Amino acid sequence: MTRPRLSIRWAGGDLAAVLEGYGVDIGGGIVELASARIELEPADRPAALPQLDVDELPSSAGRATASSAAIDVAAVGWATVDVDRADANVAAGVGAASSPAARDGLLGATVRRSTGRRPEQLLLEPDTEGRLAGALARYGEGPAVVYLRVPDLEGIAARLTTGLTTRRGDGPLGPARLILGGPPAGPFLILVGPAPSGVDRVPSDP
Repeated sequence: MTRPRLSIRWAGGDLAAVLEGYGVDIGGGIVELASARIELEPADRPAALPQLDVDELPSSAGRATASSAAIDVAAVGWATVDVDRADANVAAGVGAASSPAARDGLLGATVRRSTGRRPEQLLLEPDTEGRLAGALARYGEGPAVVYLRVPDLEGIAARLTTGLTTRRGDGPLGPARLILGGPPAGPFLILVGPAPSGVDRVPSDP
């Protein structure tokens, strides 16, 4: 079964730097991944506007390019002030089930993780006065995090040439690295390693 891909619009240079570090072609500011199309917008987008927008792509949208085949969006994290209320609203709207997941220590958040969705949907409620709390205070509830699967998580430091750094931690998708250097209120980019065989794969079109 083919699942809808996502349209992700991201403002800022950190995601572009990571993609380029892994050899992904970002010509024209658009990257086609298996589960999402990423549109890279200028970093000077008005600060009052959310710096991350997420929608579903129509089924006729393009497919992944060969240069980006080893990289994909594993999940999108949605910031909320009440994870249980948000979970109930999502389930009522699309019938998606979710369950408690490992805490995201990099963002300071309690997590509920979707089941049966690719990319996954993570509902994140801050449990510390950390990054996610700051994002909620600035932009309110909505998409705040992209979890990007990469083929070489431990080698990211050698691939970043723009002064960006990372912080190691653990989260709902396992060992992870938060990219530092972007806006303090997000959006946040978290890298995770390859999925186990047969897990987190988006089925191909017939």
